[in-house]
This record gives sequence, structure tokens and C-alpha cells, in this order.
Amino acid sequence: MNKKNNTIILYSSIVVLYIVITVLFLLTPAKDSYDFIIRIAALLGLTSMIIATMMTPFMVQLYKYFGQKFIKVHHLFSVLGLILATIHPVAFALYVMNIAVFVPVFYPFYDFWLLAGRPALIIIYVAVLAAIFRKKVPKYWKQIHFLNYVAILFGYVHGILIGTDFKNLAILVIFTIMTIAVFCGLIYRRYL
Repeated sequence: MNKKNNTIILYSSIVVLYIVITVLFLLTPAKDSYDFIIRIAALLGLTSMIIATMMTPFMVQLYKYFGQKFIKVHHLFSVLGLILATIHPVAFALYVMNIAVFVPVFYPFYDFWLLAGRPALIIIYVAVLAAIFRKKVPKYWKQIHFLNYVAILFGYVHGILIGTDFKNLAILVIFTIMTIAVFCGLIYRRYL
């Protein structure tokens, strides 16, 4: 297979992933337009972040296999994930008319995990700022940007505990596999 075909297969696979998640999402009807936006933004935002994060440990291999630099693709998915991860709580805040949805809850412990999306959003923005200012803090930006892994874990647990769509077994399985893949990539990057 040539590099062009490899690229087409990769992009097609990503499109199919988004379609499958969207179709599974549509199996549970939204109560209203807010519910629709809140849920789809959460699912596709987390998907985009996971894709961007999964690419990171394999940039060299992706370049060799596909013949193009994947940093732009990584940034595309990162920006999409950031936008959707922001839309999710903004839509929820508008729905409940309360900005407290942005304030992390640390106690009790169960509530921290139930509402782990709140610190996840803050962590995502800190990680993004580290990437933006990487030339100003070259020694530390990668360690700070690493927080994306924490944000993905928080988002995943938040989805399991409170997410409407994670009650769908297929969605739960897909996101579990993707989250495990992200952390396998991290282990590969750090230790192999």
C-alpha cells in the first residue's frame, strides 16, 4: 500500500468513528436542543481530544507511514476538542442558568469524580496555554501539556458517572477502548 492510500484509510477510519458515535448518540433522543448540544459536544469533544492525544506518541511513525507531518492534524483535532469541550459546559450553564457549573467540586470524593469535567476543562486550558507559550517555557511546556492525559481520564470518568450516552453499552465500550489506547500510547512513549 502506498502512503496516499494509508492516509485515505486513516482519515476514513476517523470519519467512520465520528459517524458511529453520532449514530449511537442519536439512539437516545435528546430532551431539547440544549440536551442535544450538551451531549454531542461532550462525545465529539472527548473523541477529538483522544484522537489528538493518541497521535502524540506516534508522530515519527505517522510521518514515516503516511508521508506527511501530523502536527497540523494533531492541532486540528486539539482545537476541535477544545471548542467542543468548551461548548459542553457553556450550553449546560445556559440551560441551568448557573455559572457554578464551571467551579470544581473537591469534596466529597464521589462528587469530585461525578463532576470531574469541571477540573478537566481547566486542565485542558492550562495544557493548551502551555503549548501556545512553549517557546517561552521550553523546559516545562511538555510536562504541563502532559495534563491532557489527566483531562481525558477525568472526562472519561465524568462520562461514566453522569453521562446520558455512556449508559449505551456500545458508546461505553468505544470510549473505554479509546481511553485505554491513549494510556497505552503514553506507556509506549515513556517506557518503550
